[in-house]
Amino acid sequence: MPVTTLIGPALLTLALLAPAAQAAQSIWPAHATPQAAMIADYHTLACSKEPPPPYTGSLQLQSKYDQRDASKSTLRSSPDADSERIGKQVKQFVGGLIYASKRFQRAKKPQDANMALACQDQWLQHWAQAGALLNPDASSTGMAARKWALAAMAGAVLLTQSASDGKLLLNDTQKAWFTRLGELVMREYDPRRDAPGVYFNNHDYWAAWAVAATGMLVGRDDFIRWADGNLRRGLAQAVRSSDGSYAYLPLEVARAKLAASYSQYALVPLVLLAESARANGLPWSDGDQQTLDLLANFAARSVLDPDALPELKGQSQQDVAPYKLAWLIPFLQRNPGHVLARKLYDSEDGEVDNYSQLGGPLKPFYPPLPGSRT
Repeated sequence: MPVTTLIGPALLTLALLAPAAQAAQSIWPAHATPQAAMIADYHTLACSKEPPPPYTGSLQLQSKYDQRDASKSTLRSSPDADSERIGKQVKQFVGGLIYASKRFQRAKKPQDANMALACQDQWLQHWAQAGALLNPDASSTGMAARKWALAAMAGAVLLTQSASDGKLLLNDTQKAWFTRLGELVMREYDPRRDAPGVYFNNHDYWAAWAVAATGMLVGRDDFIRWADGNLRRGLAQAVRSSDGSYAYLPLEVARAKLAASYSQYALVPLVLLAESARANGLPWSDGDQQTLDLLANFAARSVLDPDALPELKGQSQQDVAPYKLAWLIPFLQRNPGHVLARKLYDSEDGEVDNYSQLGGPLKPFYPPLPGSRT
């Protein structure tokens, strides 16, 4: 596996100032759809639903997990009220963007298609003008919430752009807002890449995907390159089994009863970042793919046959929500013959889609798998 040089704060600053060598390419290209043919001047419409107030306050949020539990697998007995209130406000906004994207993709009439685009555009404008989610006063949980929201927002818009055949465009205010969010996530997570004592884990993979998705949205190739560095470190963390039949991520397996769930959760951004590398001309070797394939083997076995994995130490695993298996959709497009991934997919009858943290359903953007009912 190639050795990746970690980027420190000084180099990050230079990367942000350097002009992009190329416009970042989306992993979901624009394509013709019936809905795209319906698009008129949606800017003349007024969205029928008001967005929630932009959240511009502090992101000093508390984790939902009891920090006294080393495995971080026990929920707090008393959730923090402020954290829940802020989280609800942000989720309401993100949910509105995703709903608009779905509404557009499913529209049968021009009025519905254009109203969906009007709503997504006007909701984005409302929060962008206010500089929502840009407050630098953030706890580690608040930084996590910021990057999760960015991943979902950028994903929802990328999916809408793809389904609209590229006719949905961000204005300057919206692009500047997404750019500032992406730069802020990079500043917050860049020190973790080489800081001693930091657990570089699923948080960093998701931060990378949030930045990559934003780079695709605003045409920042340097965002894509920064995110790729996290992908490389994530792959380097994979530990192969003694028989070489699978590989696992130790920090996700350390989550005790949540090991299976977090193994899936970590794979979602890693698989999408691998797609980003391919789409944007970054190196992707056979060795890189083999590592990803072996991680998929472990993730599938952790759900299908967890008792056979010594790394789980006989710990009963909490059921994994089907949407956290969304990594299977792009993964199986690339690897239709991957036996365990396909077995996991079929065990859920293919119902592994609609992950809000990705911005909505992915299946409409990929051809059906051979032999699949969904």
